[in-house]
Amino acid sequence: MDAIRQTPGVEPTVHVLPKDLTPQHILFIVNSFPPRVGGIERHISDLADEVIRQGHRVTVITLAELAEHGIENGISVHRMRRHFPIASVMSFPAFGTSRRLVRLFRQAGVTAVSTHTRFFPMSWVGLRVGRGLNVPVIHTEHGSDFVRGVSPVIAIASRAVDITLGRRTLRGATRVLGVSEQVVAFVERLAGVKAELFYNAITLDDRPAPPAEVTPTRRFVFVGRLVPGKGWDRLLDACALLAASGDARPFTVDILGDGADMPAVKRRITELGLTQIARTHGYVNAGEVRDFLTGAILVNPTTLAEGFQTTLLEALAGGCQIVTFDVPGAAKLFAEGAPVRIVRTRAAQDLADAMLAALQYPAAAYPASLLGQWSWPQRAAQYLSLVESASTRSPRA
Repeated sequence: MDAIRQTPGVEPTVHVLPKDLTPQHILFIVNSFPPRVGGIERHISDLADEVIRQGHRVTVITLAELAEHGIENGISVHRMRRHFPIASVMSFPAFGTSRRLVRLFRQAGVTAVSTHTRFFPMSWVGLRVGRGLNVPVIHTEHGSDFVRGVSPVIAIASRAVDITLGRRTLRGATRVLGVSEQVVAFVERLAGVKAELFYNAITLDDRPAPPAEVTPTRRFVFVGRLVPGKGWDRLLDACALLAASGDARPFTVDILGDGADMPAVKRRITELGLTQIARTHGYVNAGEVRDFLTGAILVNPTTLAEGFQTTLLEALAGGCQIVTFDVPGAAKLFAEGAPVRIVRTRAAQDLADAMLAALQYPAAAYPASLLGQWSWPQRAAQYLSLVESASTRSPRA
């Protein structure tokens, strides 16, 4: 392993472990971790935070520009130098990392290894470390299909990785979890492995309950990376149709997020004559996202292979109406009474029609009594139960 230097951090919080739970030390071996921003990073961070809060121990091994070790919110975080970065999405650990991690943590009381997403190199490392430590490997899959929205060359390369190393990761883990029904189906299709449902979650601490009654709003909000496939172009086309019809006026649209397509987004706003309606905000933090979503209409026209977007849950917690393509989780939320309109086609006109319907005929708010099931305390308790039961099994060969 690259040399690790100690950096100042926050000392771990002392917790009292409930008597009916076995103390766990979970070793997260992941490609990236905050401060890097992304849905998977947020999932890992929130899960690790809640595991700590429930009285257990967490260590994170991840890749970064510089090697360092510190205590962050009670989590021991080891950052190793990353190598051969590809488009700021993929990077690789140093050769021999698995053996060094086994030596480093052999006497650390690790009870399970947690890996995330089948095609990341650190998931392959985690599989080997779990075997070396003779502890279960719990792999969480976040993708619902092969990678989309990339160049043909990258698509071919990523599929090749999926059917070799990705398939091996899924087959080698002690247990495989999928964050939505679509992810579970993809895991079985790709590797012949039956994954268990492990939905995404959000933090509900210190939040007011969503309003019991819906007040019509004139604000649309888009949240996501500005990259091909996320749907910002369809959103703007739909807004242009609404503006031209006059049926939805007045309305505004706030675009939250950044990415390589930001210049194209700004050009398209000008070309469509939406400069008085559409506003780009770049990257905004989680608190700002919640403020924008409160009482608004979330428009989610992504066509990427999403897992389970926490933005949908954040929208419900903020009393939002939701207009979305048929993404993982949308149908389940709709069946539970959430104010979700699912657009079955990718046509801008159909998206515009659904947006207009959300303006004119808002559905009843999501019942506050159901939000708790989507919280991290619930999900972390489920995860810890899975870890404890997996400890009686041996990792697959």
